[in-house]
Amino acid sequence: MSEVKSYVVVDGRTLDTADYALPQNKNFSDAWSFVDQVIVIDVEKAKDVWRNKMREARKPILDALDAAYFRALEDTDTAKQTEIAAKKKLLRDAPALPELANATSVKEIEAVWPDYLKG
Repeated sequence: MSEVKSYVVVDGRTLDTADYALPQNKNFSDAWSFVDQVIVIDVEKAKDVWRNKMREARKPILDALDAAYFRALEDTDTAKQTEIAAKKKLLRDAPALPELANATSVKEIEAVWPDYLKG
C-alpha cells in the first residue's frame, strides 16, 4: 500500500510536510514564509491575516448597527444616530489600530482584539 503524502504551498513552493516542521499556530497559515529551509510565520503577513479576521468579525456587527441607524433615522433620534456612527467608526478603524501596526510577534498580534469586535 502506498504512503499518503501531505503538502503545503509556502511562498509559491509546494513542500512535503514530512520534510519540514510546521508552525504550531495554524491561525496564520496564510502568513507562512520559507526562510533558510524553515517554514516561519512572517509577522507582516500575519498582521494582514489578522486585519482580515477583524474585517470578517466586524461585518455582522456593522450590519446590525446599520439597521439600528435606519431605525434612529426614521425616529429622527439624532443622539442615537451619533452614538451608532461613533461605534461604526471604531469598527471601521479596528484594522488600523497602532497596536497592531507596531506588533513584532504573533503573540502581540493576537493580543490586539478590541472588545467591541466581540459583538
